[in-house]
Order: sequence, then structure tokens, then C-alpha cells
Amino acid sequence: MARKVLLACGPLSSALYLAAIDVVARRQHPEYHRFGSQMVSELFAVGSPTRRTQLWLGAIYNALVFGFAAGIWRSARGRRSIRLAAAALAGYGAASTAGGFWGPMDVRGTPHSRRDQRHILVTLAMSGFILATMLLGAMAGGRRFRMYSLATAMAVTLFGGLAGYLARPMPGPTPGVGLAERVNIYASMAWFAALAAALWRAPLRDGEASRQAR
Repeated sequence: MARKVLLACGPLSSALYLAAIDVVARRQHPEYHRFGSQMVSELFAVGSPTRRTQLWLGAIYNALVFGFAAGIWRSARGRRSIRLAAAALAGYGAASTAGGFWGPMDVRGTPHSRRDQRHILVTLAMSGFILATMLLGAMAGGRRFRMYSLATAMAVTLFGGLAGYLARPMPGPTPGVGLAERVNIYASMAWFAALAAALWRAPLRDGEASRQAR
């Protein structure tokens, strides 16, 4: 039971993150209304009216991510790739936690920002951990799940790179950057939920089931 509760943290974390960036933010940030041309990172930016709320929601989100990683680890059934996927997801959670405090960007138009460089490094680290989780976690299911995982990893790489390219001119709204980011984010969050479902259905061996029941 504890394993399934931890796995449920996966879809819960995804739902919370999407609600935070596309529901809560719209109500709190009067200038953040063009989702297709504004970056998600602007919601966490130093000086943004949504920064405090997003940090609190981000802390809950990251706690759920760590819980999900624990659920993946407990579902590994001796499979090294699944344990490595759990470790990669925990790495993502750590990078996400650090990013909120050490690597936020400045609000758009801030000249000579040093924070933006750290933000780029943190974003690359988070993206790397997510891709590693997908590629390793692909072994959690059958052929269809592996193909879905590979397709998602390719989409995340493509649209993440496109978002990074479009984000270079930062003085004002950049057409397409928010859309590219959201394809990346929504695809990742959907995959987390799918991974939780795949591991939820996977039966444990008798010995493992008795240990986890204690």
C-alpha cells in the first residue's frame, strides 16, 4: 500500500505543477496572460508578483517528486534501470529545489543579469535528469510504453531546444517560446503520470509483497 501511495505522488505532482503555472499564475500576475510568448520561468523570477506563491507551490511539488522517486525505487523489483530512473528523478527534484532559490531568472528586461546564466545551467540540469528518467524508466512497461517513452523523450528534447533558442531575445514577449515550453512541460508531466500507472499495475514478487506489507 505504501508503494502505491508513493507512486500516486507522480500524477499529483504533475497536476499541481500544471495548475500552478497555468491557473494560479493567471490570477496573480496581471501581465502574464500571453502563454504562447511568455516563459514559465518568469513566474519564479526575482521581482515577479508570483514568485512567493510559486516557491511555496514548488516546495510541495518537489516533495511529491521525491515521494514519487521513492515509489519508483520500491517498484524496481531488482531492475537496475528502474532504480536508476528513481535516482535520476530524485536528481531532478534536487535541481528543481535548488533552482527556485539559487537559479531564478530576473524579470524580463533586466540588463546584465547574472542570475540568468545560473538559471540556464539549472534548467539544463533539470532537463538532463528528466530525459534520463524517461529513458531509464521506459523499461517499466511493455513495448508500447517503451515506444511512448522514446517518443516523449524526443519531443521533450526537440521542444526544449526550440524554447531555449526562442528565449534568447529576452527584452519583451517572444512569440512561440511559451508554447514550446508548454509542449515540453505537458509532455513530461503526462509521462510521469503514465510511468506511475505502469508501475502501479506491475505485480510484486511474493517476497517483496510481504516485505512491503510489513
